[in-house]
Amino acid sequence: MVQYTSEHQLKIEEFGNLYQMKLDPGNRWIQLAAHFPWDECAKIYSGHFPDSGRTAIDPRIVIGSLIIKHKLALSDEETVRIIGENPYMQFFLGQDGFSPAPLFSPSLFVEWRKRLGNDTFNGFADVLATICLGDGKATQSAEGAPIRAGSSWTPPWPTRT
Repeated sequence: MVQYTSEHQLKIEEFGNLYQMKLDPGNRWIQLAAHFPWDECAKIYSGHFPDSGRTAIDPRIVIGSLIIKHKLALSDEETVRIIGENPYMQFFLGQDGFSPAPLFSPSLFVEWRKRLGNDTFNGFADVLATICLGDGKATQSAEGAPIRAGSSWTPPWPTRT
């Protein structure tokens, strides 16, 4: 027996309300969102911006997008595209609901890399090492990545150079 969905399937508007979809709490992005030290990383990120002037993009969107990009080894353009297609990633970035519209332009990745620099990424890595490895007394490998005896954790972005 063969069950086939015709090319004349429902229109996307008739498919169902994505805002009522039930997300799986065991999904890796939902789990990471729940355990990630957002507040500590946002403090590190916010140190690169003045207290006045134009409002910057939410640090959770920036930090989370960088994690998605490096964890999945995506280009700047593909990162923005996949975030627009994935409600789990949008939840990870702190969005209230799913929206297929891009959250930002891929060109902002270049600006973020220039503005944040290696020291900021190293600060993120230190915070994560503290969370992932315990008491925060992580050492460094020959490559500069934080390690602890019996651990092989590597942060999802470039580490000290």
